[in-house]
Amino acid sequence: MVRTFIRNLDLYVTLGAAIAFGVLGLAGKVSQEIISSGILAVLALVGFSLLRGRVQGERINESLAGIARPSADRFFSEVDDRDEIREMILSSQEMWLHGWTLGTHLVTHTDDIRRAVARGLHMKILVIEPNSIAMGVAAGESESFSAEELSSSLEANLRRLAAPMAGAIAGKLEIRTLGYVPHNTVVASDPASRQGRIVMRIATFQADHWQRPTFTVTRQNDPNWYEFFRDQFDRKWDSAAPHASLP
Repeated sequence: MVRTFIRNLDLYVTLGAAIAFGVLGLAGKVSQEIISSGILAVLALVGFSLLRGRVQGERINESLAGIARPSADRFFSEVDDRDEIREMILSSQEMWLHGWTLGTHLVTHTDDIRRAVARGLHMKILVIEPNSIAMGVAAGESESFSAEELSSSLEANLRRLAAPMAGAIAGKLEIRTLGYVPHNTVVASDPASRQGRIVMRIATFQADHWQRPTFTVTRQNDPNWYEFFRDQFDRKWDSAAPHASLP
């Protein structure tokens, strides 16, 4: 309350001075010159108060603009966390992996995926069709491998992933392929639940794997964009061709 009074002190002084000069003018107690000088002083105080308010308003607007538009460096990251993905595989009821060939993901997490599927995980894998025209396009954009190398590596990874398993399988593994190059990589955890989470990695042109801009949306914090990206995956999945499955 004291701070508010101090901030508004010039307003109180201006108001008091205006009332005082008005009363003195009506009573005829002082000369017209003094009243005129007082009026000018009051006007100067009013102008100063307005100017200060404008400056404060501009500072507030600048602060709000900074809050409303954070730096892209705070939104994007450059790498996906392998430990985080492993935890998602082991703790989720349903999970999606989608990308060009998912080489790093499949090499790193095949054993985790197979164990999780045996325990009850429903895993959906969506990649480019090996030996397709799209694989040639992907090879041109990656610059690191030929279409034949990408196709051979993907086929080997998918064979290991979908190899027959001994014992009962409580979950399900589905692998489908696309005839075109997707624009992003998707890692989704329990997409239909309230705790749903989707990690998006934007595809790049002839750039290193770790240079792909990465961001995360959740159902709780980003409902509109979450539903958008979830719908995009569903559309791709429905348009894709079955490749392999477990059981």
